[in-house]
Amino acid sequence: MTKVLVIGATGNQGGAVSDLLLDHGHEVVAYVRAPESPAAQALAARGVQLAPGNLADSEALGRAATGVDAVFGLSVPFGDGGKEEEIAQGRLIVDTATRVGAHLVYSSVRGADRLEDSDIDHADSKQVVETYLRGQDVRATVLGPVYFIENVLNLNFSRLGDGVLSNPLSPGKKLDQVTVLDIAGLAVYAIEHPDELVGKRIDVASDSVTGEEAARILSAAIGREIPYRQMPLAQVRQWAGDEIADMFQRFEDNTDFVDVVALRAQYPGVTWHSYADWAKTVDWDRVLKG
Repeated sequence: MTKVLVIGATGNQGGAVSDLLLDHGHEVVAYVRAPESPAAQALAARGVQLAPGNLADSEALGRAATGVDAVFGLSVPFGDGGKEEEIAQGRLIVDTATRVGAHLVYSSVRGADRLEDSDIDHADSKQVVETYLRGQDVRATVLGPVYFIENVLNLNFSRLGDGVLSNPLSPGKKLDQVTVLDIAGLAVYAIEHPDELVGKRIDVASDSVTGEEAARILSAAIGREIPYRQMPLAQVRQWAGDEIADMFQRFEDNTDFVDVVALRAQYPGVTWHSYADWAKTVDWDRVLKG
């Protein structure tokens, strides 16, 4: 049994990692901002140790990490402090894992190991963190997730609640996507196989599908026809700002996709999910009720 500190244990990624660690019989310490929240209390009911604190509190994070074997960590984009705040969070996670001698599994973003700036703040911040990490004496595995499949559950953006699938990309444009279930699967595999994964950086994708393909898959899962509707990029820019609009323009222009087949073959111990596999795990009645 391994003792693991999970940062963001009540969020999507951290929650999936915590669940899988518990399923595998490991001891979990959850670093949470609000230990009294229902999500944190649900973890406590499963035997998880709650450690209160945030990613600006080095002392609290140090206390939480004391005695653990591994740390699953991620920094949080889009905060009030912007890019610099996320960089500070990432550096603190790296410093803490280094100080306690734990194996750090850091969830970054695809492409953050490149040297040139992307001009997308939430990617560039992770690039700075990864550069910092490579300069430290820390045992680390870095995961580089692509676009999250779970973003479709944001009904305000996807418009699934209106009976359509809306996205800024052209209907036939493929998009690499990943579910947090597969991030968790690879993270837990790394924690359980440190000799194999320490020092590795892995871009992580579950599937690559077009908008039209995603709409057909969701139609089958939900049980009614869900047509695809391309959202004007200018509308995204108005609703979500330049950073998100620029990100989707990069996706539209992209020709460099993750080799999902090779990734699955390299890590057969992970229970991978296609887009259709993931869709079958969702309680669509609950989701669509809002």
